[in-house]
Amino acid sequence: MTLSIALAGVDDHLAAAIDAADGLAVDPDRADLLVTVGEDPLTDCAARGESRPILPAGLDADWSPDPEAVPELVAGETVDALPTVEATPLAVSVGDTAASAAFDVTLVTSEPARISEYTVSVDGRTHATFRADGVVVATPLGSGGYARAAGGPQLAFGTGLAVVPIAPFATIADAWVLQPPLSIRVERDDAVDVFADTDRLAAAGVGFTADIEPAPALSLVDCRNWKNSNESLPHS
Repeated sequence: MTLSIALAGVDDHLAAAIDAADGLAVDPDRADLLVTVGEDPLTDCAARGESRPILPAGLDADWSPDPEAVPELVAGETVDALPTVEATPLAVSVGDTAASAAFDVTLVTSEPARISEYTVSVDGRTHATFRADGVVVATPLGSGGYARAAGGPQLAFGTGLAVVPIAPFATIADAWVLQPPLSIRVERDDAVDVFADTDRLAAAGVGFTADIEPAPALSLVDCRNWKNSNESLPHS
């Protein structure tokens, strides 16, 4: 059966192209494939535990196509032929407050140019303590963004989480690739904000802990593995 798709995210040109393609567009609740444009729709998919395949378009990644290429890519394809990979979002909790993050979790001092101290623990065991403006924990999906700009590695899907201090108070700064669950505790009496992707989750001071665990995986289409698309895939 030919794919039926639905669009999540604002892209009027792509919406018109999907509507014009015979048999592609359906009601979102009945779609085989969700096409997302930008980061926010993927965050929404993680929050609701979306189980259908997702084609993320317009991201700064070599596996994400230009939105304009989507109708041609999906034309004539079937669900079984989709080259999918599992991307595991994060479930983050601070006390009684919880949220999900598809890309990263960030702790950063509320006031500019303030340094706090953080302890990273993995499965209940202390891994590292450092002083920095903040720390970002990125999934492979988010490792090419803020975490990379802060000096972290860009990760392949399924490899772990990039844990990267932000502006560390050290001559030589470390970053780590760790497996969840992990936690980050604030050790100094400075106000710290916690963000799940771009949403501010909480603000607290010394002694509070952000607990980070895997959330249900998303099934993402990796266009690098799409048949006959490896050399010709257009990107944003």
